[in-house]
Amino acid sequence: MQSLFYTLLQDSVSMSLVTLAYAAVWPLLSKRYAAQWCYRGWMLIAAGWAIPFRPRIDLLNIPVQMPDPLMNAMPSMTVTDGTNASASIPIWSVLATIWVAGVVCIASYQILRHRSLVRAVRRWSTPVADSKVLETLDNLKSELNMRKHIGLSECRMIASPMLVGFFRPTILLPPISFSDEQLSLILKHELIHFKRHDLWFKAIVLLATVFHWFNPIVYWMSKSIAVQCEFSCDALVLQGADFQQRKQYGEAIIAVARNGAKLRTAFSTQLYGGKRSMKNRISFIMDTKRKKAGVIILWMALSGTIMTGAAVAAGTDENPQPSIRLPEVVVAAPDSDSDKDPEVFGLMLLLRSYSHRTNANDPQPSARRPEVVVAAPNSDSDSDKDPEVSSLLKLLRSLEQERKRP
Repeated sequence: MQSLFYTLLQDSVSMSLVTLAYAAVWPLLSKRYAAQWCYRGWMLIAAGWAIPFRPRIDLLNIPVQMPDPLMNAMPSMTVTDGTNASASIPIWSVLATIWVAGVVCIASYQILRHRSLVRAVRRWSTPVADSKVLETLDNLKSELNMRKHIGLSECRMIASPMLVGFFRPTILLPPISFSDEQLSLILKHELIHFKRHDLWFKAIVLLATVFHWFNPIVYWMSKSIAVQCEFSCDALVLQGADFQQRKQYGEAIIAVARNGAKLRTAFSTQLYGGKRSMKNRISFIMDTKRKKAGVIILWMALSGTIMTGAAVAAGTDENPQPSIRLPEVVVAAPDSDSDKDPEVFGLMLLLRSYSHRTNANDPQPSARRPEVVVAAPNSDSDSDKDPEVSSLLKLLRSLEQERKRP
């Protein structure tokens, strides 16, 4: 558990650096390369967040010096009972417990929220019966080479067109009046979401958010990916469109924006992504410049993610995890009358110093728990040849005889 938690922390820090580096160059990349390539780069980075436990790659002969494990520098919590015995509780175990609790809470919240949306949709949605709209949907499916059945319903509990359902996908339309051209573009938008498996990609982003809920950068990355997902989908919808079609599409998005946002979850796509990105999105929709394929973007994102995984694995191998400390014995001043003697207390200190000196000469001190062996004074062991040990044994015997006297 300690090794897994340490690897997760390393991945969170390293992927934060990769995310910030990609975000720094993203404004320049988005002006030159197509939106779908920028979106794919974001998804590769999200996969690096969602899969923190990656194998080591020996093809990269790059010397990586990872810092010592964080657990070595973490203090321990000591709990002492009435028998003068103390047990050390490492801080990492407390932090791991808090992390697990956070994962359970966030995952449960997202699942319950999605179930609430599904119940509301089942209750308040009605299948679209307009033959003209259904024919438009079939024509768009044929244009996109899609054969899977996709439902189409109208739901008054939503404010924006959305796609829900991993295995039984359904396009939901809000009670808004769209023109035929606008409705065709909106349906094409949601069909492209399904064709690109964006719902599954959103699940990967959510998994990364659940694993790294303690890192604020992962929430910022999640919002950036959601915005870029809509931008890239807009680009595919408007591929080859003229200025008038782009204007109609922008007006449809503005009409949806007037309704605001009602029900929305991480397991659904929405045409309306929020008012903060509306200005950039409308400008992007009206931009008719041709942009390049961004293979270099995928190479950058993939290289950063793979090298990060290799560095984490190499650092873990070069810095073995510390073993769990055994409970320590705390020597406290007893309340007996004999222990009040300064000579007895001095002997106890000498015993402790000799024990420490023995541990220092032990080639493997962590392999076993140090013990203090009290031998008979007439023993032939090597330790009795030491004058200091012999004198200590004699004093211990004399003290024992003193305590036995009536």
